[in-house]
Amino acid sequence: MKNAEAFDAASAVDLKSLLEQLDIGPSPVNKLVEAKAVKLTAQTFLRELPVVPDGMLLKTAKVVLNSDQRKALDEIESKIEAGKFFVILLHGVTDSGKTEIYIRAIEKTLSAGKSAIVLLPEIALTAQTVQRFNSRFKNVAVMHSRLSASQRNAQWHKIKTSSPIVVIGARSAVFAPVANPGIIVVDEEHEPSYKQDTVPRYHGRDAAIKLAHLTDAVCILGSATPSLETLYNCKTKKHFSLLSLPKRVMNLPKPEMKIIDMTGQKFDTHGINLISDELEEGLTQTLRNKEQAILMLNRRGYSNFVFCPSCRYTLKCRNCDVTLTYHKSEKLQNATGLKGRMKGGFAICHYCLSQTLVPRNCPLCGKGLTMIGLGSQKLEDELKEKFPSAKIVRVDSDSMQNHDYYRLLADFDAGKIDILAGTQILAKGLHFPNVTVVGIISADTSLQIPDFRANERTYQLICQVAGRAGRSTKGGRVFIQTFLTGQPAIKFAVANDYEGFIREELKHRQACLLPPFGRLAIVRLRDIKYDRLNGCASAVAEQLSGLISALGLDIKLTGPMPATIGRIQRFYRMQIILQAANPNNFAVLFSRFRRLKPPNSAVQIQPDIDPVNLL
Repeated sequence: MKNAEAFDAASAVDLKSLLEQLDIGPSPVNKLVEAKAVKLTAQTFLRELPVVPDGMLLKTAKVVLNSDQRKALDEIESKIEAGKFFVILLHGVTDSGKTEIYIRAIEKTLSAGKSAIVLLPEIALTAQTVQRFNSRFKNVAVMHSRLSASQRNAQWHKIKTSSPIVVIGARSAVFAPVANPGIIVVDEEHEPSYKQDTVPRYHGRDAAIKLAHLTDAVCILGSATPSLETLYNCKTKKHFSLLSLPKRVMNLPKPEMKIIDMTGQKFDTHGINLISDELEEGLTQTLRNKEQAILMLNRRGYSNFVFCPSCRYTLKCRNCDVTLTYHKSEKLQNATGLKGRMKGGFAICHYCLSQTLVPRNCPLCGKGLTMIGLGSQKLEDELKEKFPSAKIVRVDSDSMQNHDYYRLLADFDAGKIDILAGTQILAKGLHFPNVTVVGIISADTSLQIPDFRANERTYQLICQVAGRAGRSTKGGRVFIQTFLTGQPAIKFAVANDYEGFIREELKHRQACLLPPFGRLAIVRLRDIKYDRLNGCASAVAEQLSGLISALGLDIKLTGPMPATIGRIQRFYRMQIILQAANPNNFAVLFSRFRRLKPPNSAVQIQPDIDPVNLL
């Protein structure tokens, strides 16, 4: 110790290294401590979290702003210099350079000694965006749910003790302990994943706007397809402003959009082909030119119906009122002891995650079961059958459990992968100049959801996925497969007519007093006993109706009614829907409602103001 000059806590010797060097146990040290010959001290070491692992960095180049970007940046910088609360909606088409404007606005903020928060819809799936920030700023912290406890602690401590700093994360990063925020960016502000559907229920975008209001910061909301609520706020609220980026960087043309009517496609012995003749021809040409393609089918698994064509039996979840989805599994391909069961896979419920083997024959009539419906695994199989020499990788939440997403992106960027096929994971944050073809396998999928935002989300998803194509001078083509060629969301998306879609959609919203013209709230109730739930739901509806009348509130109450999915995880579900033109009415109603005694303490009651879905 003396030779090492370990005379205080700052110069202390690492105990573990010392014991290994002397090849002794801890007993001699403990005796020296008792004799007060030495002292033990503790130091906290925080390991930095790599934003993108070494070797996974993708190529970046110096960016020169075009006139639209420069105009938007000048406006944002003027608001930053003013040091007052303001919200800016940055509406830019895909590949219009929104991220570069974020970065330069943050540079302006950091030069003034203030910090920045950047919210991304899915942090683990936006590696390229995170990398760009990390390459431009020295002090970056990352916060998201996939961090380990030690990593989260390290990042939290870094945010707490250093300033100015750039914090990047999912919705919860808005609560990071940033001392002096000057700018808050919400990328893809329209994404429903910003809403937390468990207690505490909050919307990351709205929380970001409120934080900016409390700290006199500038809040930038970025999107190629902004939510109708945000567009409406820009027209009606003085502290909201709209900036547009109508052109792609380097004036690249938008990809050619082609709609394919799947009603005229041929059938084969295995059912309907997922890949149309036109898309197959486009992929063949793409592979011949040594270019790459991205295909999206927003449904996991192999088949979403295990069905008996004789008696119409469907394999359903025992815990939820949904059909089970068949998933292929490599572990079960050659499994033994599966008498009477289908080999090679299992059925899973995407709500309660219960799994079961699938019988070969119908449990009711004894005849053979078949599988119908679409899934990303089936898409992968068809691609491998039609393009055996191509390197194809499936990207969804199932496949990514066993693969490194960073490595996959690096391989795709290096040209080691020809086709990426998967779910909406592929719609966000990917910039690959060699992608010249994008295929949307079923544009109708999200239209089947019984929700008033179905049209809006379909339009947004088509535009987001289409934006992955044509990010270089090679150009790009987008094939949109659908059975509903005249559906407004699809028709306007193919025509790149965002303004036309907004006008059409707002007509229906206004007629029904739906957001943005009115506000919604849902009171969800659930219980394992249906009769008890039904009685409690009626009593709650009476309580709410009585308060609305007594307080003279302009609120429309509908229900109680069964939820779209009537049972999840063995809990029956009912809901009461409330509509109001003025959100203050909800504040008054629920402040009084929370003081009332619940009709039945066994029934769970979950109010949700501004829900993002009605399921």
